[in-house]
Amino acid sequence: MVAMDPAFERIMDRCREGDREAFGEVVSRYGLQVLRTARLIVRDEQLAEDVVQETFVRAWRSLGRLRDEDPGPWLLRIATNESISAWRRSHRFEALAQRFGRLRQPAGGPSSEERMDLVRALGRLSPELRAVVVLHYYQDLSVEETARTLGQPVDTVKSRLKVALRRLRELSGAKEDSHE
Repeated sequence: MVAMDPAFERIMDRCREGDREAFGEVVSRYGLQVLRTARLIVRDEQLAEDVVQETFVRAWRSLGRLRDEDPGPWLLRIATNESISAWRRSHRFEALAQRFGRLRQPAGGPSSEERMDLVRALGRLSPELRAVVVLHYYQDLSVEETARTLGQPVDTVKSRLKVALRRLRELSGAKEDSHE
């Protein structure tokens, strides 16, 4: 636990009492550090700025959980998690396409034709299979979160993901990866 200087402790106390002006001082103090962290992770200026905004919104909503400690590490943890999630959301098509073996191309990204192939292939899955793919890859939920959302056992979700990815490979004509 890192101790804060007494003046900043008072600012944090005011924040916990709902003082937005005091929270503005927290943003001023840590904003650049949070932005740098986000930029390094997402590698995109606009996305990094979105991450910073979301980080401070989440921090404001969760201030009650922060004990009497320096909020810097806590804010960076939020920023890091937000950055990773934002990057995954912005690259979810590529992640899914790579997962089912479709993308073996230069870094320019998938063509619109390949995107349409995936959309068509997804449409041909059963609703149960499509649901696990959408929640896991498009909504960036973990397998456990997907299982909770669907009210299904984790093993069922894992099995459906495996079946869905195999079916997507078949529908797209992609070759099976040997590392699975």
